Amino acid sequence: MARRWLAASAPVALLIAAGSCPSDTAAQTLQNKIAACAACHGETGQSPDPNVPSIGGQPRLFVMYQLFFYREGRRANPEMNTVTKDMSDAELTAISDYVAGLPPPPASNEPVDEARYRVGAELAGKRICGVCHNADFSGREQMPRLAGQREAYLIRSFSDYQAGARVGTQAAMAEAVRGLSASELADLAYYLARFRR
Repeated sequence: MARRWLAASAPVALLIAAGSCPSDTAAQTLQNKIAACAACHGETGQSPDPNVPSIGGQPRLFVMYQLFFYREGRRANPEMNTVTKDMSDAELTAISDYVAGLPPPPASNEPVDEARYRVGAELAGKRICGVCHNADFSGREQMPRLAGQREAYLIRSFSDYQAGARVGTQAAMAEAVRGLSASELADLAYYLARFRR
């Protein structure tokens, strides 16, 4: 149903075509709020910007938690804090349903550095990433989908967890990345971004 709202709105189409990422949302309707998501994260949830996460196929509960954290100021991001600040609980729910219904990122078809991929796979195994995020890294409940996520975004997220700058629903992520070097974080992100099912 949320997809029909998006398709039916001419202002939404113009906003997406313009490729702008509104930082002060004058959006008063759910259609415009969904359009604000699409403007930065892509109309199908596949981000065109390596520093902006792809949100397609993320678990509904995970999306709802993140929107709540942004709305309440528990996660700091000027654009997201502004976009979510006036969202009602009902709007958080509707947008979470919408995002969860978008397609997940497609498998990468670019050449893969097999040695680096293996290093990342070993790190994921040692850090038992697949226990919470599923063996195929598709995510579940409040744990995000990692497979196919933007590599630069994954590195930044891991670093934020290490530094205590990002909150989660539990302390598991800070523990999972504790002690990993910058190169190890980069290899882990490389693997997850190119994960082959």
